[in-house]
Amino acid sequence: MKRSMIIILAAVMILTMAFSLTGCGSQGSGSDTPAPTEAQATEAQATEGSDAETGIAVDDTTFTYNGVSVALDAELEPVISALGDADDVKSELSCHGEGDDKTYTYGGFIVKSYPKDGVDRVLEVLINDAGIPTSKGIEVGSSLDDVIAAYGDVYTTIANKRYVYNAGGGKTLRFVVEDNAVVQIDYYFNV
Repeated sequence: MKRSMIIILAAVMILTMAFSLTGCGSQGSGSDTPAPTEAQATEAQATEGSDAETGIAVDDTTFTYNGVSVALDAELEPVISALGDADDVKSELSCHGEGDDKTYTYGGFIVKSYPKDGVDRVLEVLINDAGIPTSKGIEVGSSLDDVIAAYGDVYTTIANKRYVYNAGGGKTLRFVVEDNAVVQIDYYFNV
């Protein structure tokens, strides 16, 4: 009887831990992506706290759209006010602190936030459509050669698909490349 109870309690604890982690699996990887793969975990390790030779300036991790600058880890409210009404807004329990992570969808890009000390802050900007260039003119559809010409060759490669440029302080600019063309641009802050 005692042994059966221990086994049942262990199974309940394992299931509880598994369910509590499922909501946090999509960070930094797109809007509807499953839990991080081994390659994504390696990418997170490669971008954490690397203030040595970074390859890009912190300014390169600021997204600008119609004159509105969206800096990673900046307070979200002024950004959302300046961008205007989003096409869609979603909210889910945060993996980063007390409160909710929020996702604001605009035409061609997404802004994600996380709560910190009672304030929503910019976590990520994802660009999925052509016509929204980075500060150096790279957009969805640009070639990998264009990316390297603009940002240099100091990057981390994950699965020969994700090219991650680190600006230090947890700020990165990532390019997802398929068939030698950029399919997604991801400005990401590693909380």
